[in-house]
Amino acid sequence: MKINRLLADWVPGCIATQAWLHEHEIGPSLIQKYQRSGWVERVGHGAWKRCGDDIDWQGGIFALQQAAPVQIWPGGATALSLAGYSHYLTFGKQVIDLFGIPGAALAGWFRKYPWEVDVNFFPGGLFAAMEDMALQVFQVPYSRFELKISTPERAVLELIHQSANEQLFSSVVDVLSGLGSLSPRRLQRLLEACNSIRVKRVFLLLARNAGHAWYERIDPSMIDLGKGKRQIIRGGRLDKEFLITVPESFASGS
Repeated sequence: MKINRLLADWVPGCIATQAWLHEHEIGPSLIQKYQRSGWVERVGHGAWKRCGDDIDWQGGIFALQQAAPVQIWPGGATALSLAGYSHYLTFGKQVIDLFGIPGAALAGWFRKYPWEVDVNFFPGGLFAAMEDMALQVFQVPYSRFELKISTPERAVLELIHQSANEQLFSSVVDVLSGLGSLSPRRLQRLLEACNSIRVKRVFLLLARNAGHAWYERIDPSMIDLGKGKRQIIRGGRLDKEFLITVPESFASGS
């Protein structure tokens, strides 16, 4: 029976979209029949879960990532936390940071579903097109599925992008201090592809101050850092190397 094959292929904890069902030769009328029979439950327009299955935001991301190539992924603070590089103390709802390629949008069913987390979505534009998207595989604990998430190198740049200026010299500094094993080659590619002057200058300054060995292997002369001075912290001191106004203790020559 088709329903038996469908349930055998359906990974527990994951959502099935109409596109995935179509690949399994399950059309709209048949999935509605399965819904009436109690095999599946509707999550939203064009999305279903197995009846009685517990789902969370990771099962939703798995469904979104079935498109090829991957268009949406956990990044920034979320990717760093999943990879074990940082643990954020949060009060109330957990916050999930998702990033996407230019033009990507969260599906309506994902946006409207009552996840037990708050979702921040950052549309594309931080990086120019790259052959290597700097994504890595994350095995979801106690589950049979994997997600693509940002590598630590990409995630730390996304973290700077998503962080307010006043957070850069506190929480972001704390995160960067624990990233002693980043790949300078991947960082170089990402920094050369990054479209944000703010992100590039702030990252290089914080990386310089963190004193990790990989910083010495980055070539700033190959990175477009723009022109002129930029104010990051009001009333701060100008860093003479990267021409941004930062807390005095972070400025070169202080």
